[in-house]
Amino acid sequence: MKIAIVAGEHSGDVLGAGLIIELRKRYPLASFYGIGGSKMLAEGFRSLYPMHRLSVFGLFEVIKHLPGLLTLRAELTATLLSDKPDVFIGIDAPDFNLKLERTLHNRQIKTVHYVSPTVWAWRPKRIKKLVGALDALLCIFPFEEGYFKDKNVPAYYIGHPLADKLSKETVTFDSRERFGLKKEDTVLTLMPGSRLGEIQKHGLLFLEAAKQCQQAFDSLKILVPMSDDATADAFRECYEPYAATLDVSIHVTGASELITASDVVLVASGTATLEIMLLKKPMVVAYKVSTMTAWVIKTFEMLNIQYVSMPNLIAGKEVVPEFLQEAATPNNLSTQLIKLLSNPKMTNDMLNEFANLKERLTCNADYQAAKVVHHVIEGSLEK
Repeated sequence: MKIAIVAGEHSGDVLGAGLIIELRKRYPLASFYGIGGSKMLAEGFRSLYPMHRLSVFGLFEVIKHLPGLLTLRAELTATLLSDKPDVFIGIDAPDFNLKLERTLHNRQIKTVHYVSPTVWAWRPKRIKKLVGALDALLCIFPFEEGYFKDKNVPAYYIGHPLADKLSKETVTFDSRERFGLKKEDTVLTLMPGSRLGEIQKHGLLFLEAAKQCQQAFDSLKILVPMSDDATADAFRECYEPYAATLDVSIHVTGASELITASDVVLVASGTATLEIMLLKKPMVVAYKVSTMTAWVIKTFEMLNIQYVSMPNLIAGKEVVPEFLQEAATPNNLSTQLIKLLSNPKMTNDMLNEFANLKERLTCNADYQAAKVVHHVIEGSLEK
């Protein structure tokens, strides 16, 4: 049994490792190879190329590395066509994997794509790349399976791996002790984004909103998780004018512990909203893009959704307040944050919604993904 997998970044590496563990239970003698990272390698995976070759972000970075990426894909395609694996699994990285999957599928190699491209939200015409290229599409959000139902894409909802990971309850006070916080402190966590551009757009906005919150809670403590030193330095530049008035603690670390230590979170829309929801902390969501980008998106109707934050998308209604573009003002953000900090019923209602959404997402995704892949391999997949 030969199972080929391509993961292009850390999140895909995590998904790939979990999938390999479950597939090995079904196929103990299978060989797993393709492109993957350290977590997949630890499970006996053989990477034909280093995963960092695919981990390219940003328009100009992609253009710069495009010749190398095209050469790599051509070489990998030739290898797989010659080797004829029992199944090919592309994990996310749609710009690289979807073309590869179509080529392999056209040559009678079974193909699975893990993590649906966000065609339901952004540039829906991209769905053409999925039709006729896959034996199965593994979806991590419940609404995606329904979206693809009448679009000739074999989609299967498997649950969200992050929900499985965060399925255990976390005690807030334990996290507070680590960061030198008292039980009675009012704690606001700011999450302006993981990219430098996001910090430049949201850093001052979030700090100004925090400053207004401090007028209602004079002992306000502020935590800020940053993904690396570069983003931490960028946020410190934003913070400098507020250093004398705001009690801010910046940490280069994973966000989970800072989230659990908080009473409320102000967050830029993105995957972080899902993590906050799963950790059951109240939040306010904001996001801003450049005026030109906003004009292009609106003029060409490139965005196809009513909400942008994950809790609202999954629920199909407004569970958390969202403020986008011109509506993302310090006053609007601080008003909602103060309401959440002052109104226990409003907070509890939100957290009850989070608990229901978390239950819908917790399905043992690794097992469910392996189950679908198994049926693809055995030719027994049913809808």
